[in-house]
Amino acid sequence: MKKKILIIVSIFALLASAGGAALLYSIRHISLSLQELILLHQVEIQREHLLLNVHQVQEDLYSQSTRHPESIEVMTERVNSMGTAIAACFHCHHTESVTEQLLDLQQQIGQFDQQLTRTLAIDTSDRRFREERETANIIGDSIISKLNTMIILTSQGLSERTEDSQKDMRWSELIVLVLVICGPLMVAAFGFTTIYSFASPIQLLLNATKRLRTGDLDFRIAGLKNEFAELAVAFNDMAGALRDRLREITESERRYRLLFESAGDAIFILDAEGEHAGKIVSANRSAAAMHGYTVEELTSMNIRELDSPVAAQQMKDRIERILKGEWITAEINHAKRDGTVFPVEISAGMFEFDNHKYVLAIDRDMTERKRTEELFQRAEHFKATGELAAGLAHEIKNPLAGIKLTMETLAAESYLLPEDRGVLFKVIDEIKRIEGLIKGLLNFARPPRPHFMETDVNSVLDAAAQMVMQNGMHTKGVSGMISLVREFAPDLPEIIADPMQLRQVFMNLLMNAVDAMPGHGSLVLRTSFDEAACAVTVLLSDSGKGIDAAVQDKIFQPFFTTKAGGTGLGLAISKRLIEEQGGRIAIESSSERGTTFTITLLCNRGKERPRDQG
Repeated sequence: MKKKILIIVSIFALLASAGGAALLYSIRHISLSLQELILLHQVEIQREHLLLNVHQVQEDLYSQSTRHPESIEVMTERVNSMGTAIAACFHCHHTESVTEQLLDLQQQIGQFDQQLTRTLAIDTSDRRFREERETANIIGDSIISKLNTMIILTSQGLSERTEDSQKDMRWSELIVLVLVICGPLMVAAFGFTTIYSFASPIQLLLNATKRLRTGDLDFRIAGLKNEFAELAVAFNDMAGALRDRLREITESERRYRLLFESAGDAIFILDAEGEHAGKIVSANRSAAAMHGYTVEELTSMNIRELDSPVAAQQMKDRIERILKGEWITAEINHAKRDGTVFPVEISAGMFEFDNHKYVLAIDRDMTERKRTEELFQRAEHFKATGELAAGLAHEIKNPLAGIKLTMETLAAESYLLPEDRGVLFKVIDEIKRIEGLIKGLLNFARPPRPHFMETDVNSVLDAAAQMVMQNGMHTKGVSGMISLVREFAPDLPEIIADPMQLRQVFMNLLMNAVDAMPGHGSLVLRTSFDEAACAVTVLLSDSGKGIDAAVQDKIFQPFFTTKAGGTGLGLAISKRLIEEQGGRIAIESSSERGTTFTITLLCNRGKERPRDQG
């Protein structure tokens, strides 16, 4: 392309130079011709002036015989001007023949001057004056004849030169006309060549850039030549590099987004500067699920709206520490949408993007961790209790058995009075009660290992209810005054659990419910299945007097009881057995609605262990 451009420019330059040179040559030639014409005209004028002077001198010479003769000074001045004029003719370049004619003419003018001088020296009345005058006129006529001949020759030369000049001018006009016509044609040809050679490739490149701007990075340029082909190759390489770079950025963003969205912890990006400090710029799905909002709702909130009141007051201090470059870790409380407050562990630091500072905060829900810690502490407490119970059982059981045997032997003596024998029987009953207490302690401290198997919760609950109602009928005579309502889910799946331990838990809760309704009441048994959580829920509700709110938090603690003569181990043992099954137990109670125990059992929790082992 460079060579092509140089060739085109060189051709145009040569043509322009040739045309300009021809035009300059023509103008120069015409100028010289015009100068020669002017010179010839000047010569012609000068010769005619010389001819006029000769005639005037002749007339002046004849006027000497008249009453008004011309003065000799005027005649002398005219004769001198003739000599000056003929002398000036020698300043021009003439041919040899012309020069000879001029010399001859100059000689005759000199003779004419001398003859005039002799003639004017004679008196006009003298006969010699006329003779001398005739001689002078003869010389003057010769000069006039030669001057006429020269003027005629000059006129012919002038006509020829004028005709040649006119031809040269017509030729120059033709050159100018050709340049005027060819100039625009050359410009048009150059423009067409430029458009063809430059505009089309540039337009193609411009269209390609527009395609790239719209995101079509697979578009490639083809069909260009010369340097534009190299530019097209560079453009295609750039497009390929942009496509590869964009793919890398897209993959990186996809990985980041996947990590961001699939993270189990809540991730927040917060504004760290200005009046919007703490505003949530971005949040992942875990953050939304953890707090009960959607991601869109979170991005319209400030982080202090999720903090508990105490944590919200400390937010400004935390952001100031982060802006100083500190990466902070702390435990604070957050609030869910429904108002539930739960502990979180935050880990936050600053990062800068586009000259603006942001906070990256990672929040971890500490609820399960706190619960695990509580369970661990409870396990430690159970362990200590178990060791204490085992020690007490070992130290008390054998002496107590001896005392019981002695009391039974004494009660069998015939000499005892009925009153004394009654006292001994009361002692034996108390000893039995102590034995039951020790047995409960051992069951709480060292519960039997569960034996997991497929269990129908409806059947186990129904069997426990029948046994409790029959036992209440025979012992207390109140079961007939209690209405039992069964609301069992018909599609309840079997779960992996220990049916004997479940039966024991259900019986403990049912017996407590019967005791809470000494006169009459209703007992509702309800089961349901949560398919999403794969969990079975059991509700046992009574219409008794309920449990005071002040003691509901203590109801599952060992040795805590509200019944006279109770051991305080029934609910504690039930809670432990349910937790051994991988489930949860909760209580709701009020004096108006009675008490409801809710037991949640996971369907597949027992599959983590062999069926015959705990």
